Amino acid sequence: MRTKAVLKWVIAVAGVAGATALAAPIRGTVRMASDASRPAAEEGPATYYWKVWNGFLDPRPPRPRPDRELAVVLTGAEVEAPTGCTYRIQGGDLMPKTIVTKAGAALRIENRDGCAHELQSSEIPDFAPLATAPGNARAINVPAGGPYTITDRLYAHVGGTVHALGDLVACARMAPDGSYSFEGIAAGSYTLKVFRGAEEVHSAPVQVTEGVPLQVEPITLGGGS
Repeated sequence: MRTKAVLKWVIAVAGVAGATALAAPIRGTVRMASDASRPAAEEGPATYYWKVWNGFLDPRPPRPRPDRELAVVLTGAEVEAPTGCTYRIQGGDLMPKTIVTKAGAALRIENRDGCAHELQSSEIPDFAPLATAPGNARAINVPAGGPYTITDRLYAHVGGTVHALGDLVACARMAPDGSYSFEGIAAGSYTLKVFRGAEEVHSAPVQVTEGVPLQVEPITLGGGS
């Protein structure tokens, strides 16, 4: 009996090790033109104090923040739970503001701010405003489709966009400089997509080979993206 138990353990460990060996990372970079994230000129008085000239320093021009504005994902396979798809409220806004989630699954948004937020969406069923205290999370099932708009009942500047995909496999981890990475992706054919707000701004096939890291050519988004 003991011999059989040891044998089962060895087989299980070998299976996990084999699965890990077959997986591979994906690396790449998304470059945003300086005007790609620049909103249209506002008419009338400035909406926020930091956009008003104080008589000494000019208002700082907007700078691209790929990690806040973009979502880079892999699609093309049926998985129970996509990897790497985590979302939060941090620094007074959604992070990132573009959210991609698996259709029909629970979208979880953690509140890492020091104040409560009441996220809501008139376009997603049962997504009424509900106070989420600091350190807690809000979870809501999102039907396939989109883009859906999310707002905050308490803070008008907080908001984002949600896309719900049935074949979502993984979400990339993004850095402020636009570099992104996927870890432990199984061998196979996928589609790498980039979303910015309500738009899908890039889509290209990628092929992952067993145990071979994949470096994707840099993606450049222009001002019209």
